Amino acid sequence: MPKGIYLDRSSLYSFCSSLGADISYDYQTCGLVLGCDMVEGDKKLSGVWQRGATDFGELKNYADEADKSLKEQTEFMRHSVQCEAGEYPVVLSPEAAGIFAHESFGHKSESDFMLSDETMKEEWQLGKQVGSKILSIAECGELLGPGYTPYDDDGTKARKNYLIKDGVLVGRLHSVVTAAALDEEVTGNSRAVDCTFEPIVRMTNTYIEAGDLTFDRLIAPIKKGYYIKSIHHGSGMSTFTIAPHIAYEIKDGKISGPVQISVITGNVFETLGLIDGLTDKCEMKDFVMGGCGKMEQSPLPVGFGGPFVRVSKMKVQ
Repeated sequence: MPKGIYLDRSSLYSFCSSLGADISYDYQTCGLVLGCDMVEGDKKLSGVWQRGATDFGELKNYADEADKSLKEQTEFMRHSVQCEAGEYPVVLSPEAAGIFAHESFGHKSESDFMLSDETMKEEWQLGKQVGSKILSIAECGELLGPGYTPYDDDGTKARKNYLIKDGVLVGRLHSVVTAAALDEEVTGNSRAVDCTFEPIVRMTNTYIEAGDLTFDRLIAPIKKGYYIKSIHHGSGMSTFTIAPHIAYEIKDGKISGPVQISVITGNVFETLGLIDGLTDKCEMKDFVMGGCGKMEQSPLPVGFGGPFVRVSKMKVQ
């Protein structure tokens, strides 16, 4: 059964404080979601395509992309086979890499989690090598898209914040309250879903920075592995779980047939250290539906993305 959703929202943000701040800005969110429930014999798949934008004009040329995506998902439903469980090299698409960065690392960077947790403070020491030397993860509310937050709900101006730089933990996300408690600088990450909630530390746009490889060079060394193109959902803190939607086998350095993968899992810090290849372009993914949940506040619009990311070993099942 086909289904479609169109969203067009115009927002005006105003912030005033007793310290003299008086900030106003407006922005638009629009987008399309197309989906259908596919069934053929005993095979089934919930197909979906969506695209968000900050200007209506950006949506006018997506018909061919949506059609191609839903046809690919139909072929996936018909021809995909069960993966072989085990540990393999895995390539994450910009969508999958961005959600990995958001769910498994971004939430750990939200500093309110560590205010009363001495174990996390010890684990999360700035200056610690936590990932591969080619890995840098940044966060910035200035980027247009669902996570656009030029000023946070403390009135702090957005800026680019490195969380990991060349594999080293160099920053975390703050509100005014957490920055004062940990004697660090504010980062522009105090956000609430609306004015009925108290602002808490939240992400805006979280992404992995690009490397220097083409996609063909990225997958060329892989004799047997898997490519995660899109995902259903992801979660985790110290240990993460990602449930793929569309995935393919990689054989002898080439993309092969479609495969069904229930989950890919791993330890966050171990996986960060196993990243050994990044393509040369970062793509931000603009989804119009859903958002991030934390405590009782959901859904909060956020953005995420990255290049295609190669991990030398992940658990696949």
